[in-house]
Amino acid sequence: MKTTDKDSCLILVSLLVKHGVRHVVISPGSRNAPLVVALAQCDAIEKTVVIDERSAAFIALGKASIVDGAVALVCTSGTAVLNYAPAIAEAYYRKLPIVVVSADRPMEWIDQDDSQTLRQYEALSHYVKRSYNIPSRCDNDTSRWYVNRVVNDAMLCALSGRRAPVHINLQLD
Repeated sequence: MKTTDKDSCLILVSLLVKHGVRHVVISPGSRNAPLVVALAQCDAIEKTVVIDERSAAFIALGKASIVDGAVALVCTSGTAVLNYAPAIAEAYYRKLPIVVVSADRPMEWIDQDDSQTLRQYEALSHYVKRSYNIPSRCDNDTSRWYVNRVVNDAMLCALSGRRAPVHINLQLD
């Protein structure tokens, strides 16, 4: 069943499931609405909604410490992802695989003095194993292939070797 017209969101959710993610903590907002809709329709993942991003990140940290696998943590755009930093730093040093997914505006909107259009890509770079940036365009086979490759790489990175958080910055127009 198609739940959103954003193919990147559908691909991301399906790959979270394929890589064993069973828990997601969501801080909803307008920019991440397509991803929240895709997650809401996914019965394979338990959803916990926490409005406050800092609290959400620590709840994800707690879940990650008791489950054998990755936990996803989803926020909207702007400063929301910065509120995840304390818990993600702790997860990094505790070797817990949290998959941070931040919704973002398209690249061409960044630094244009529009509300909350800040640089999100690599915002957590000191406390994640790797940062990924998915462009807003996902409307052909090549772009869908690219989203698939990036998300698979992120999941393998989080769960292989020294387990640690990763950050996927998902641009949505």
